[in-house]
Amino acid sequence: MSRIRLLLVVLVILSVVVVVVPPEPAAARDEQRIDRSFSPPRYESPRIAPIPAAALTVENGMLAVTVDGAEQSLRTLTVTPPGPGPFPLAVISHGSPRDAAKRREIRLRGFLPVAEDFARRGYKAVVFARRGYAGSTGDYAERAESCTADGYARAAHAAAEDYAAVIAAAAADPTVDASTVVAVGQSAGGFAVNALAGMAPRGLIAAISFAGGRGSTKDFANCNAEGLTGAFDLLGRDATVPALWLYSSADRYFWPDLVHRNFEAFTANGAPVRLEMVGPLWYAEDGHDLFDLGGRELWRPRIDAFLKAVGAPTWTTAPGDAAVRRVPAPKGLSQKWRGRWLRYLGAAGHKAFALGPKSRYGWVDRRDGEDTALADALALCQAKGDTCRVVSLDGTPVE
Repeated sequence: MSRIRLLLVVLVILSVVVVVVPPEPAAARDEQRIDRSFSPPRYESPRIAPIPAAALTVENGMLAVTVDGAEQSLRTLTVTPPGPGPFPLAVISHGSPRDAAKRREIRLRGFLPVAEDFARRGYKAVVFARRGYAGSTGDYAERAESCTADGYARAAHAAAEDYAAVIAAAAADPTVDASTVVAVGQSAGGFAVNALAGMAPRGLIAAISFAGGRGSTKDFANCNAEGLTGAFDLLGRDATVPALWLYSSADRYFWPDLVHRNFEAFTANGAPVRLEMVGPLWYAEDGHDLFDLGGRELWRPRIDAFLKAVGAPTWTTAPGDAAVRRVPAPKGLSQKWRGRWLRYLGAAGHKAFALGPKSRYGWVDRRDGEDTALADALALCQAKGDTCRVVSLDGTPVE
């Protein structure tokens, strides 16, 4: 064989080898961490043994605050570790539904998994409804005029004022160590903590944003995506408190391309941020629900790593109960509705699933008590004209 023919054979073999190299797994492409302008912590984060969930105290209440010079009363769900404290503080708030009529329907129990995780780390965790939401007083203050960059930024600052007011009110509580505060927000609440990172109220050491943003009008659409990116640019100019951004690659409100544009805009002037992209969720088609109980196995280790990176208090070793038990769907539930069953398993708060003949069902979550969850699930199922029974309570089968 001539040298030329031998060379051609070698090239063909090499080309085949290149072609058959398997592509990078989708999950690996979905998971990504990017740090910008992070600095080493000034001190090692305090560590404690994880506190058992059963030892926590969970209370509904109202918190008197002063916002924009006016007295308001904000609906709260507070989770407190055992003992006298003082405890570092975690303040947590919600998103804004696309349908404005549903603002008063916000249920704070949906944020119990995140609040409990912080309380098990030794924080006093206060989940609160901002002005104009749930049972809080005051008018809705977060209108983003014309979906412009300035309008979005003003909406973020209005919501951040509620965070600052809660932090100030909690600072007067002798069980709170107001020198150590972590702010957590979901969706519009996550957008707000980016504004809070620029306001930098006394004691704020970290901000965590679950799927932060505003202006989603429908899946994969925004009132003004360029305006939202412009708002992130404006907010990032002032941000000095380190932030963690958590997003799913399957988020239908703020999709990956938009998230990365917002991240580049926010960090352009040196804002310290860690972006954590995770893959799709096992319990929901829309990755915007990452904050829920089913997402705990994804967000808990990433929050741990972030708290350690910024020198914030956390536990010595995370408890091994992050994953939710994936119970098989009940017999009699059509394959068509199996996705609803997974959504139920991944949901937070007291919850129940009722089932009737012909695969009729009704399920609820984020309730304050088991009795309420049972009654509401049965009512939803029976409203369809069937005799129903509860087949699961709080994710556990009912015989």
